[in-house]
Amino acid sequence: MRLLIATIKKEFLQLIRNRVLLFLVLVCPIVVLGIIPLSFDGEYRLRAGFCDINNQMQSDTVAERVASSFMFDRTIFYDNIESAEDAMERGELDMIFVSSDEGYNLILDGTFPRRAMTSLYAMSYEMMQDKSPGVVYQTLFNSGRMYKHYYLISLVVLVITILGAALLTLNIVNERESGVEEQFKATLMERKIYLLGKFVFFTIFCLAEIIICYLFCFFVYDLPLKGDIVPLFLVSILFVFDLLAMAMFIASFSKTQLRAVYILTITLVLLIMLSTMFSHLSSMPAWAAATRFINPLWYGVESSRKVILMGATLFEIQGLITGMILVSFILLLSQITIYRLER
Repeated sequence: MRLLIATIKKEFLQLIRNRVLLFLVLVCPIVVLGIIPLSFDGEYRLRAGFCDINNQMQSDTVAERVASSFMFDRTIFYDNIESAEDAMERGELDMIFVSSDEGYNLILDGTFPRRAMTSLYAMSYEMMQDKSPGVVYQTLFNSGRMYKHYYLISLVVLVITILGAALLTLNIVNERESGVEEQFKATLMERKIYLLGKFVFFTIFCLAEIIICYLFCFFVYDLPLKGDIVPLFLVSILFVFDLLAMAMFIASFSKTQLRAVYILTITLVLLIMLSTMFSHLSSMPAWAAATRFINPLWYGVESSRKVILMGATLFEIQGLITGMILVSFILLLSQITIYRLER
């Protein structure tokens, strides 16, 4: 126990003596969470052009609705269809509303299909709102349509992933490359105590970072906590275990820091893009969606979203908890196997 405590103390002193690294790990989460969410508001900013070919002002009613709608950022009137099409080709318009004796025509910019579908929905809504059958939409988990809250959890998991995985991996490989690990072998300290000390220290470090990030989100962005603090703390610990187990697994077969950086970068990019942080699970093909069951980041994002935004209990997320335990067990078992083979 004394050797374990001494190892944890060594890691702590090593961190605070590096002023630049200490500044980065403390300020980086605040900077990321303070800047990036401002660009994720989920609002429509469509640009519409209106062209009345016969100058009968038939589009005035629709234009007034569009101009007062929150979905549209700008409305421009054109004398002829050619000028409007030129503006669309320059990327200045998302749609053109053409009014003639034969009726209405809507021209959409198909460069970005999802934005074109949004434009079609927005214009249909403005033209048909008087003919609505009286359907009332009620959102269950996002009644205020605060899309920042959805992405805040992804950003917290992303920050913890980058800091925790990178610091632990490079810390182990750096000490191996500089000969510090060989010096410990000449002492009474066993290798498992040496690695356990690092694991415990970085677990505490990642949990402290998670607390800082969530407190920042709660006070600055008014992030609601629908669930209990106990399930959130439990899934955070299990996610950190998965993350650090993955980092130690990468470090176990990385002889140099350069190799560790390459492997870590490729691994994190793949896991981040497949973790539904920035894309929905329904938009992925079946083979990509199936990879989530071995993705530690998906477990961290999904479990945190369910607890914070949906108020899930431990019983409701028991499948995710079981998955996180299995992933960390497999990664740690693989790492132990590699170390035994090295002997």
